Amino acid sequence: MQQGTSPVIALLTDFGIRDNFVGVMKGVMARIAPGATFIDLTHEIPPQDVSAGAWVLGAAYRYFPAGSVFVCVVDPGVGSTRDAVAIHAGDWYFVGPDNGLFHFVLAEQPVHAAVKLINPAFHLPTVSATFQGRDLFSPVGAHIAAGRQLSELGEPVPADLLRRLDLPQPVQKSDRIEAEVAYVDHFGNLVTSIALAMLPDFFDWPLVRLLLPAKQRIISERRRFFSDQGDDTQPFLYVDSSGYIAIAMRNASAATLLNIGRGEAVTLTWRNA
Repeated sequence: MQQGTSPVIALLTDFGIRDNFVGVMKGVMARIAPGATFIDLTHEIPPQDVSAGAWVLGAAYRYFPAGSVFVCVVDPGVGSTRDAVAIHAGDWYFVGPDNGLFHFVLAEQPVHAAVKLINPAFHLPTVSATFQGRDLFSPVGAHIAAGRQLSELGEPVPADLLRRLDLPQPVQKSDRIEAEVAYVDHFGNLVTSIALAMLPDFFDWPLVRLLLPAKQRIISERRRFFSDQGDDTQPFLYVDSSGYIAIAMRNASAATLLNIGRGEAVTLTWRNA
């Protein structure tokens, strides 16, 4: 953590904003790190959906200042034997349950240190079995933002023992990529697990088709911008802001039209003539 600067604490949860959960977490952290800047990454992760939380975090963290602390709570295993951890990976810090929520961070960044949060001196005096976001993760995140070293917070955890998600990886063959829908955003856009880096000529090939085998649908229209001319009653392919090939509808939900959710199989094919 860099000293002499206003620390940034970013929050990602599945708590929503109707109840007082997020506000209480910020109150706990403000008492420990009063100079911190709080940023709500999102509190609208679908309840208990660790994979969605991991995807959103993986698409966002690199845009934050070095030294930012991410307090992340999507925790269907709260009260179980799953560990609570703090991780220094790349230029950032991450605090939350060790349940795969940091999957994409761990895949992309070197882990400088990771600890299991077993030192009660940095927790609230009573740790609830159901709201560890308030009693454990928030105070630990604030202490990191205030300059505490991870070594003070608990015992070391080898990076290779931190939990990853069991996610199928895209399989690239000579003229196709077999993958899946990895995320569905607020607008109903279907983000596949196919990174543009796997097919950098995506917009240059004469013919590109995305097959949805379970729905017996083929999508071949490509657009660089949502405002491009085309048939607005049909879905099209584009590259989303995180660099992945996705399916969208203009002013409508592709997920609703196609009746598709996360995990749906997709196959991308192309032809250069």
